[in-house]
Amino acid sequence: MVTTREVSVEDATTVTQMVAALLAELGAGQAQAGLDTQLVADLLAMKERVCGFLAFTKERPVGIIMVSESAALFARGTYGIITELYVVPDQRSSGVAMHLIEAAVGLGTVKGWGQLEVGAPRQLMWSRSPNSALYLKAGFAEIGPRLKLPLHGLATFRRKNRSAWGVPRVV
Repeated sequence: MVTTREVSVEDATTVTQMVAALLAELGAGQAQAGLDTQLVADLLAMKERVCGFLAFTKERPVGIIMVSESAALFARGTYGIITELYVVPDQRSSGVAMHLIEAAVGLGTVKGWGQLEVGAPRQLMWSRSPNSALYLKAGFAEIGPRLKLPLHGLATFRRKNRSAWGVPRVV
């Protein structure tokens, strides 16, 4: 039987371990710098914007979902973004992920979010991933790829690329 509960700051070590395992899988085993228990604890303390749920079988943590709140005009207000979803390998295809998604949907309903979104890995990886079927089965619809612009280290980039008016320009 799978049970879920909301994460708390006291779960920082478990959350760190599970998200590190997820990132290692997504990065084909490459370590992700910057993920440590203190960072996770700091984010978990932001309860108004960052939420999560742990899934358990008996006493063992077997999955995690992390959700952040955002706001946009296209969403007509606030909405949720699933930032991480991980299930330990020996519990996959057992319904754990669906329990976690249902917990996130319940949270979004209580918070009055207009929608819940999830970003997918690179398109080729996504098309071969069992996750695509999971999210589609849960009622998600594909809306297109997401892109990112890392902002760490961008200050140097901006100094080199200022327009005549001193406003940074992206090239």
